[in-house]
Amino acid sequence: MVMSETTDSPIANPVNKSLENENIAHGEPKMRARGVDVYYGDKKAIDGVDIDVYTEYVTAFIGPSGCGKSTFLRALNRMNDTIPSARVTGTIELDGEDIYASGMDVVQLRARVGMVFQKPNPFPKSIYDNIAYGPKIHGLAESKPDLDEIVEKSLRRAGLWEEVKDRLADSGTALSGGQQQRLCIARAIAVDPEVILMDEPCSALDPIATAKIEELIDELRGRYGIVIVTHSMQQAARVSQRTAFFHLGHLVEYGHTSDIFTNPAEQRTQDYITGRYG
Repeated sequence: MVMSETTDSPIANPVNKSLENENIAHGEPKMRARGVDVYYGDKKAIDGVDIDVYTEYVTAFIGPSGCGKSTFLRALNRMNDTIPSARVTGTIELDGEDIYASGMDVVQLRARVGMVFQKPNPFPKSIYDNIAYGPKIHGLAESKPDLDEIVEKSLRRAGLWEEVKDRLADSGTALSGGQQQRLCIARAIAVDPEVILMDEPCSALDPIATAKIEELIDELRGRYGIVIVTHSMQQAARVSQRTAFFHLGHLVEYGHTSDIFTNPAEQRTQDYITGRYG
């Protein structure tokens, strides 16, 4: 990965140097952000972030509450567009295409870059219709058998098929919290995305459900680019191969997860992971 020579941020090239040569071998990233600023009105929430997202790796965003990690995550599929005061500058590309270009179809973008939120939010519909909704509106199924196949495949990939295959007509909201979150992941998968963004997907779940989501993330790696925001450093260490540490709207450090947690290059990263603040 090659970072820009300079940045508006006072932190120059906060990338772990071991990434630079290694990532060249993996070709172009699925998503590339350069010089990204996010404003809410006059307040700058994100300052000059450069980062790449690869399909081969799960990327975790960590940092204290209010550091900007969720704000930056939402910039990756233009969810900040729903906030009237929000403004994004810089460049974010998906397969080399600027997602903030005037001709970008935002509905199609959000199908390609799906989002799983902190609190499970199944539609007030049947389990089947939760999964079928996206493929229907995007024209991905030409017949009922095609739709049935998409529903089953998505639920299987989300590790939920065996638990719900005999009650697909039941409401999605009747499932347990962990099952609802896997249903939401299956719903995102159903429209054949390229990237899945997860904003603290386990924070409302018990340890058993959390373990299932983490196993699922590992199984999905390589099929989709996955980015997860988490307050749990233990979770970041378990599920990710790349970690980005945010603080006060800046990307302080980005590198191999193992390096970030055992040999960080920045003192602020060291202070955070050892509990001196956060």
